Amino acid sequence: MDMQNATLITLASELYEQGISKTRIAARLGKHRETIHLWIKGIEQNGLLGFLDAYERAKKGERQSRQIDALVKRWVWSIREREYHCCGQKIQYFL
Repeated sequence: MDMQNATLITLASELYEQGISKTRIAARLGKHRETIHLWIKGIEQNGLLGFLDAYERAKKGERQSRQIDALVKRWVWSIREREYHCCGQKIQYFL
């Protein structure tokens, strides 16, 4: 894990325990408020060390490709043309 992120997560946790708002923590650490919210929520559920372990595991390994196979794209577009721009539910039925 990036040491800087581990430090920022730990610092965010300590600041939150001192009663500082998530908005002020985000401004102080240079992160989005939603990021701080997710970190705090994870820390409350799993504890600081548990969250840091989970955070590290999430950053490892290969990511699954989000690209759709070209053949499937062609099928979808042909169904849309054939069925006059039908909805996704009908396309799923035809596939």
